[in-house]
Amino acid sequence: MSKLRAQLLRIQRENYEKNQRQVKRSLGSNAFVAKYGREYHRYLKSYQAISNKTELVRRVLAGDVVYHGDYHTLRHSQRSILAMLQELAGKREIILCLEMFHGKDQKWVDLYMSGELEEKAFLNKIHYARKWAYNWNPWRHILDFCREQRIPVLGINTQIENPEMSLQARDVFSAQVIGQALIRHPGALVYVVDGDYHISPNHLPKEVDARLLPLGVTPQRTIIYQNAENLYWKLAAERKEEADVLQIGPDSFCLMNTVPATKLQSYLDWLEYAEEGYFPVRGNWAELSGENYFSQLQSIIQNLDSLFQFRFPMESLERLTVYSSRNLDFTEVIQGTPELRGHIRRINDKIRRGEGFLLEYQEGAGRGNPGLDSYLIYLPNSSINQAAEEATHFMNVVLRGPLKQPPLGHDYFYANLLTEALGFFGSKMINEKRKAPTESSLRLFLGKVKQGLDSPNQAETVKVSRLILQHLHLEKRSSREMDFRKKFAGVFADRTAMPQIFSTQLGYMLGNRLYYAVKKGLIPLKDIRALFYENFDHPGLAFAAYARFVQQLKRIRPPVPGAREEQSRPLAASA
Repeated sequence: MSKLRAQLLRIQRENYEKNQRQVKRSLGSNAFVAKYGREYHRYLKSYQAISNKTELVRRVLAGDVVYHGDYHTLRHSQRSILAMLQELAGKREIILCLEMFHGKDQKWVDLYMSGELEEKAFLNKIHYARKWAYNWNPWRHILDFCREQRIPVLGINTQIENPEMSLQARDVFSAQVIGQALIRHPGALVYVVDGDYHISPNHLPKEVDARLLPLGVTPQRTIIYQNAENLYWKLAAERKEEADVLQIGPDSFCLMNTVPATKLQSYLDWLEYAEEGYFPVRGNWAELSGENYFSQLQSIIQNLDSLFQFRFPMESLERLTVYSSRNLDFTEVIQGTPELRGHIRRINDKIRRGEGFLLEYQEGAGRGNPGLDSYLIYLPNSSINQAAEEATHFMNVVLRGPLKQPPLGHDYFYANLLTEALGFFGSKMINEKRKAPTESSLRLFLGKVKQGLDSPNQAETVKVSRLILQHLHLEKRSSREMDFRKKFAGVFADRTAMPQIFSTQLGYMLGNRLYYAVKKGLIPLKDIRALFYENFDHPGLAFAAYARFVQQLKRIRPPVPGAREEQSRPLAASA
């Protein structure tokens, strides 16, 4: 095991164990829940084989009922549910059963799904804030898709007065609804989404089988677990942590779409606002205060400093201010700082796309005084990817020092590309499950657009995807700066956000490949460390550095994500 790999795993472990202690303190002691948890984990001690999403979908399509576990505070969890439904739609009749809705509210669910009841009235009618404390937004996307595909939705939850009996009693009620759906809709695929612990074979599936057995019905099932922590550590020990689908048994699989610390962090983030309600119509639910963001960034910087061995000047954090989407006071800072006023259009573009950003400026500059180097970070939500990316950018600007003359034109394009590559690289060191665009994902996306199979309202994404493919194609034929200046002259001169988006996505792709190259020992970490100190203050330096890395990486192929993910997310999100 390489030194870097060992350090990454050590930090992941430390963060996971720290989060685990906080989660346990918040939950307190509940013997019945603990017992349910032990029974759940009995089935996740090991795995049979590394599988793939194609095999998982094939197995699901061949069955009668699916039990898909959900970690309620983790957006990756709900995204996987939507991705599976997208794969299955049109191939089987589907009945979706959701824990988030109570059975007695079924009439309101039906009215909402038929379009006869608008969202706000629906949430009020079912008392969503009281019955389901988790974010509404991920489910809105799932329900919108079900409405488009005419997939019926059933509520399977109920209210139980005795908390000690709640888990099992709710399973009994859910089993009745699921059993009735299987009987009333022969040939349909009943897709059940329930909390992780409920989908254990000896919990909800057992209750369903018990009710159907006297009727001579034995449904063929598939169980989909998600992000089992012990399996991630097992995979990491075997150097297989990039696996995204594991086969646990003949009828069970486990999706691996985030690292253990991030999973628990999502719950801790949720606790930050739990007393204030569920925020049904806000964007990202875990909107923490700037103070909490600052602590998160500080922790990430310390971890990255440990990995890179920078001896980073931690006192520079005293000149950093962090803002969240709940605190827009940074607009006053921008208006009052002449150096920053020119960034307003860029800031608006970033906020529109839901992205974070870093600004550097000199506080108190003027009248011949240089002023103090100061920094402002804006984070729109609690995404670990965004926090790690902006933390890396902060380390970069501190280590390279203030720019005497910011690069322009094509020099700016490649300097920004390398800056974004560093940001993505740093975020991968914190959350190695983060995905970047790939050449194949871009081709798949553009193929679907050409066939009319993807949304036509993605003109910006289509244009950027084509530009990236053109750039990658030219890289295979030439490393001469003049060829790139000629080919992309119009882009380099463009005053819109397009060059920024284009160079950012290329940077993400480079950062992703650099991460795997360093992790495998094919490129020394010192080559990446050196980039943090480079200010690219002479024409051509940024392009030369990029071209050098492209040559070094020609034989390196990072792991390829599953087919559905490739098609559905052509460009990387900063979240």
